[in-house]
Amino acid sequence: MATQTYTQIELLSANGTVLRRVSTAPPRLPTNDEIPIIDLAPIDGTLDERKALTSRIKAASENTGFFYIRNHRIPEELIQTSLSQAKTFFDQPLSEKMKIDSSASNVSSGYHGVGSTQSDLSIFALALGEREDYFDDVTSHPGADALYIHYPGIPDVAADSDIDVGIGSHTDIQCFTLLWQDNSGGLQVLSAQDEWLDARPIEGTLVVNIGDFLQRLSNNKFKSTVHRVYNRQPDSRYSMPFFFGFNPEAVCKVVPSCVDDEHPPLYEPISCGEVCS
Repeated sequence: MATQTYTQIELLSANGTVLRRVSTAPPRLPTNDEIPIIDLAPIDGTLDERKALTSRIKAASENTGFFYIRNHRIPEELIQTSLSQAKTFFDQPLSEKMKIDSSASNVSSGYHGVGSTQSDLSIFALALGEREDYFDDVTSHPGADALYIHYPGIPDVAADSDIDVGIGSHTDIQCFTLLWQDNSGGLQVLSAQDEWLDARPIEGTLVVNIGDFLQRLSNNKFKSTVHRVYNRQPDSRYSMPFFFGFNPEAVCKVVPSCVDDEHPPLYEPISCGEVCS
């Protein structure tokens, strides 16, 4: 059996630059425990049904911090309309796109809906051993960002080439991320065994991953996991991530249910705005 070899990557995180050990083996498919598929249909069910759903989300959040969700109630028509708008925008000449260059603005643009995401957050509250409404006071006007991301294709480049188009190894800063990705693939997640996992697209699902702020509030019970995105295909890759955070000015401490005599709080209270600034 070949000996596993490792290298180190430099990772940008909310705590600054850190080094992380990573296997040099090619990415592999995840097991069902590493990145499970979770059906959200029981989210409107009885308390017992919601608790059963909670136990699955809790296990996924404490393991790799990534999972797929189906029955997420976002209409496919809306997703395809958004994708069409993204393609129309990115197909424009650079001069047109630069007219709304984000570096020229000090504010975020657009409307951010809250309702369905707050339902998701109530499940996280239950998973942390708190009431379903535990986070309600800090999500009355949450910080949230929805993006269109375009990864241009790289024609005539071999699959084993070092040329990459994508986003390097990182964690997400906010509470959690909802991700729609097209069928191109390219999302890779670092496992607890320091191996890259291929989080391939699964029809009818979104990807959810825990962010740095929710890991902080959980006293490190939930995992904000390193991931990256590469496009080594001739065709473009499109994705639509939604990053959800709390009210920017709300100061949050480690969740009480995550603290006991053997597990004192690892973090001081801080606002989501401070972490993301």
